[in-house]
Amino acid sequence: MNSSPLQLKPNYAWRSYLGGSHLRKFRNETVGADDHFPEDWLASTSRARNGDNLQRPDEGISHLMMDGKDVSLTDLITSNPDWFWGNQVPPVDQPGQIGVLIKLLDAGVRLHLQAHPDRQWVKQQFGGNAGKTECWYILSVRGENPYVYLGFQHPPTPQRWSDMVRAQDLEGMRACFEKIPVTPGDCLMVPSGTPHAIGDGIFMIELQEPTDWVVRCEFSAGGHVLEHSARFMGLELEDVISIFDYTQFPLDSLSETFLQTPLVISQSEAFTEERVIDSKHQDFFRLRRLSGSGVADWRGGEPMVLIMLQGAGDLGGVPITTGDTWLLPGSCEQWAWIPASAESGQEEWSFLLAQPPVRGTS
Repeated sequence: MNSSPLQLKPNYAWRSYLGGSHLRKFRNETVGADDHFPEDWLASTSRARNGDNLQRPDEGISHLMMDGKDVSLTDLITSNPDWFWGNQVPPVDQPGQIGVLIKLLDAGVRLHLQAHPDRQWVKQQFGGNAGKTECWYILSVRGENPYVYLGFQHPPTPQRWSDMVRAQDLEGMRACFEKIPVTPGDCLMVPSGTPHAIGDGIFMIELQEPTDWVVRCEFSAGGHVLEHSARFMGLELEDVISIFDYTQFPLDSLSETFLQTPLVISQSEAFTEERVIDSKHQDFFRLRRLSGSGVADWRGGEPMVLIMLQGAGDLGGVPITTGDTWLLPGSCEQWAWIPASAESGQEEWSFLLAQPPVRGTS
């Protein structure tokens, strides 16, 4: 195994909502109409929970081509842990798992009002070790006045929320929220338990704990009606109503609660490196942004997923362009980026580096 970047080809997962046209445009593919494949799971060791709509037995798991053979990422990590993890300590309890799920997500419709359980709840109910805290990095929007729902601005009581969900009182449920405007470049934390919904026309990168657990309060979206088992994780409404956080989150408090403020880590005439997600969340996942017009370098020694947002160049002898996604193995101690404009001019470039949670070093 060498230490070169490995390209991550699209790994689309079936979802109950419609979207995907802007995702495929970003991926430089034939665009077409929105469909039920609005998510691309990057370097994924997580399986999709799709019931009768499962597309393949290990749907969600990333596959890569190695020496002309199709290899699942889980098998690749298990057989080559030093190559993948580098100096980071691998999870001994879950070999082959990376501890985060990274998605490109393109919502053509507003998603269901929903919330996700935390680690303790999942452990008690299902014996798992991960809940679903997540984070949204907005890439682009379509249409006017893009928004998300995030936290109750007008919180109901648990009983009132349960009654509205059971009666499918959509107007009443929506009245518990205010629309929160978003723009490209915004990054929002969504702690487990926080009621939320992604608005229509939003294309984002989503980082989350590596599970597919979700409580959906609206039973249909984009013309697809959810089966009962897909609404409350196979349980009943009364079993999951305690998952929701009924705290009031006023609009003027969002910058203190959910909105992330990027922190400049290093800066030169050639490029800037920023930490996008506050370090207090690093036990869930990490995200950095590099941008500039010249050559750049950064420390390796641990796995990363590179998402090319703008521009083109060379990384470790591999050409990379806008819309590409690459797995950077931890066996490489140092990375050097040479933009395509290094000789021809000062064209701007930018990319994101998404990483698993911090586990320590060996």
